[in-house]
Amino acid sequence: MHVDDFRQNKTKELVAGLKFPLVLKPLLDGSKGKDVLCNIQSIDQLIYFLNHYFSIYEFLMIEEFHGNLNSYRVLVFNRRVIGVVQRYPAFVTGDGTHNIEELVELTNKQRKIINDFLGPIVIDDEGKIKLNDLGKSTDYVPSVGERVILAYTSNATRGGTYESLGNQMCKENRKLMSRVASILNLGLAGIDVECTDINIPISQSHGVIIEVNHRPSIRIHELPLTGKPHLVTKTIMRSFIYRHPFSYLYALYTHRPTAFYMRAFTVSVILGVLYWLAV
Repeated sequence: MHVDDFRQNKTKELVAGLKFPLVLKPLLDGSKGKDVLCNIQSIDQLIYFLNHYFSIYEFLMIEEFHGNLNSYRVLVFNRRVIGVVQRYPAFVTGDGTHNIEELVELTNKQRKIINDFLGPIVIDDEGKIKLNDLGKSTDYVPSVGERVILAYTSNATRGGTYESLGNQMCKENRKLMSRVASILNLGLAGIDVECTDINIPISQSHGVIIEVNHRPSIRIHELPLTGKPHLVTKTIMRSFIYRHPFSYLYALYTHRPTAFYMRAFTVSVILGVLYWLAV
């Protein structure tokens, strides 16, 4: 939706074919889950948020919300699935003493220590929607071990966590992911999938493909918070080397840390050939 459509009161007309709850997100600058709002329950609530976010963005995208599903990021390279990560939304775990606001502050301190890639948990507009959905406020004190989910989106940069699943996926979904990347003509693609289980065909598990990223993160596969690290860079770089071997050798020859060894190797080969010819 363009801001002019909103100002001309076309909102109800444009969303008439969609079923609530809805998702609102920036069309051109919505990376890393920034300013994405899920589970908007009514037209009045939608108009309220549109009024605010159209003061920031010119275009906003409105979609149907698919809740109560697990979130996955599938990495596809050269039409082949090379990595799968399960993502979890931001949450805090109760200790029976601190309220949610205090637990967020404590958890964020831990996140900085664990991994500099992790963004902080924030109680933003989506966080408030989630808390309202749970019937809780930031003053609520969770019991010991009680987990309180604080978002619907699962981006690590805004409080989420992630687990590497290697490249584990059922055959049907693997073919589907490859087809998606092929249709979009993407050599490298990060496909966001919502479904009950990535090992069950999406067509049988009420699953949906949310979006496809043409510049996906590789780091989440190689430096997961849990699960075995999956070295997808090795697969990608090996493909480049096979396609451009001379460029790779030239880079090694001119790159300072490897130049000495490459030149020594080259000299050794030349001397060996000369010796062989002399004999």
